[in-house]
Amino acid sequence: MEATVDLGYGVPPRDLRGWDREFLWHPFTYLREWLSPEFEIPLITRGEGAHLFDAEGRRLIDGNASIWCNVHGHGHPRILAAVRQQLERFAHSSFLGFSHPPGILLARRLIEEHLGKWGFRRVFFSESGSNGIEAALRMTLQWQILTGHPERNRFVAFRRSYHGDSLGASSVTGLAAFKSDLGQSGYPVVWLDEPGQLEEMESADAVAGLILEPVIAGAAAMLPWPDRTLARCREWCDRHAVLFLHDEVFTGFGRTGKMFGFEHEACPADILILGKALSGGVGPLSATVVTDRVFEPFARAESIEQNFLYGHSYAGHAVGCAGGLASLDVFAEEKVLDRLEGPVAALGEALGRLRERPGVRDVRQRGFAAAVEVVQEPGAVARTSYGLTQGRRVTRECWRLGLAARSIGNSVILVLPLCADPGIVREAVDIIGEAIRRTVGA
Repeated sequence: MEATVDLGYGVPPRDLRGWDREFLWHPFTYLREWLSPEFEIPLITRGEGAHLFDAEGRRLIDGNASIWCNVHGHGHPRILAAVRQQLERFAHSSFLGFSHPPGILLARRLIEEHLGKWGFRRVFFSESGSNGIEAALRMTLQWQILTGHPERNRFVAFRRSYHGDSLGASSVTGLAAFKSDLGQSGYPVVWLDEPGQLEEMESADAVAGLILEPVIAGAAAMLPWPDRTLARCREWCDRHAVLFLHDEVFTGFGRTGKMFGFEHEACPADILILGKALSGGVGPLSATVVTDRVFEPFARAESIEQNFLYGHSYAGHAVGCAGGLASLDVFAEEKVLDRLEGPVAALGEALGRLRERPGVRDVRQRGFAAAVEVVQEPGAVARTSYGLTQGRRVTRECWRLGLAARSIGNSVILVLPLCADPGIVREAVDIIGEAIRRTVGA
């Protein structure tokens, strides 16, 4: 008889929501709202394609792409088959001093099919975007030591940036809403507002690396970068012997209309960090990808202490790697990036109609990522704050209308799975428009 485990699907939703309030602590969640008995906790029980289904059976467009991780839609048969096959073999084996076929094959395909032409040669797997950033920052500092520059111990980062929540990653995160009130900690950072300020720095002698999210700053409510931002940063880094780091945890794998954000300028980095969609959306997996220039000093190191002694228990998780391999198959076989041109155009047209609506302050889009910023209440919090903002009120109404969306401050963020067709795109934007009409009262 096959063993079964109670996953709670037979439990009444009221009980599940009550136990949630009693036992759980959710990330990035306004607890005063969440713990209120009047608040109906969104309870997801199923996903199919670009849609989610809640405990009451309501179908919702996944306008958050499940925190920007889902890429080909929920339940894609190719990805599910790969995950099942890997689980039947083994779920996890240490990547610290061992290896396994899914990890080897995923690294090879990332390099040979996508990143090798841009100079990348080696893949270091972790479990999350934050861990991938941590690895990149540590690699950068150790690379400077191994190449004879231990005095280079700080980073250049931008105030509109978000690079993760762990200690090192948060130290190069500029957005105040994502930093704790515990004071400055982590790596020393030179903060800039725009790339043009690089030339105003008195000296770069102590700088180890510059980190940037290409094309668009996602957690800054989808703020786009000026044209030639990557080129200007690349030229400055080369001139001052500084490593250039691209955080593509969000922008990678089609979100901006190209496979990777840096391809819009054809301007690669020395270190590239991937995550979220890397596994096809089925498990925690990230990759820190480097050039030979970065890797070789570590390969030549004579002592174990000079090697990169960093990693995590679930690094290179075999199931996540299997999902990632299947995801690359889907990109190739279904010509996802070519097919995406229609939905991206539909998104632009729908947002254009929304732009002039009362209650809309701004509309921002790059590829298949967008934000609709609503007018701010007098005395309300800043653009990227969390809490019961005007944007949060709009997304609550979106839920009632059939769209699961996320807000950052007063901006409603729309990031759909890449499988969403133009009809779903238009429906999602129409729901945002109606939610704004009902909420803002314009």
